[in-house]
Amino acid sequence: MTDKPLQGKLAIVTGATRGIGRAIAERFVADGAAVIGTGTKPDGEVPEGCRYQQLQLSDEASVDSMCRVVEKEAPHIVVNNAGISNPQGWDKLDAKTFKATQQIDLIAPMMLCKAAIPGMRKHKWGRFVGISALSGTYFGRPTRASLGAAKAGLVAVHMSLASELARDGILANCVAPGFIDTDVLPQLFTKEEIEALAKRAPIGRLGTTKELAALVAFLAGPDNTYMTGQQILIDGGFTRTL
Repeated sequence: MTDKPLQGKLAIVTGATRGIGRAIAERFVADGAAVIGTGTKPDGEVPEGCRYQQLQLSDEASVDSMCRVVEKEAPHIVVNNAGISNPQGWDKLDAKTFKATQQIDLIAPMMLCKAAIPGMRKHKWGRFVGISALSGTYFGRPTRASLGAAKAGLVAVHMSLASELARDGILANCVAPGFIDTDVLPQLFTKEEIEALAKRAPIGRLGTTKELAALVAFLAGPDNTYMTGQQILIDGGFTRTL
């Protein structure tokens, strides 16, 4: 097996400036891929070896522009990682917030997938990986109605891609992370809550972005020849304690 399994492949990773997306982009570069990483700022910083592309998933014009880039570049791999949580309890949840979350976490990723299909069909090879969430399909959590609905939809999109495109050599899967050690966690939980969540997982700690990136690299790489239409949990066994 080559140490550069993605040599000659082009990957697009949304939200590649930090956290999970950055780790995925770094892993892809290490595996030999050319990578276009997106971020929301005009001059965002992506890992060395990546090309940067600004993308505002909340803005339809920006998404349309990115879709044209996707159509032109014809990537072999698309990882829909970028998203937003927008936590709101039912006493405050409104249609505006709900729709905004669907635009960022579901509609924009769907459009990027659609734009990539012609190129993948031409390559006769393609990989879609969506970064979903435990609250999307496995359990409900307070204040996560918008996120859960969007991520469940993202899973459905990838399941449809899998069933329709497998015979074109195109595989599609989702990864549902548990509690991963990124700068997002402190925005959602207190220090005490994070410590409690880490202890609750049978493995006894938070996950790392490198661990998640390794799973995505397998799903997006040539060693994956038969797994499609799946959502894979990477949560340290957390959901087995529910």
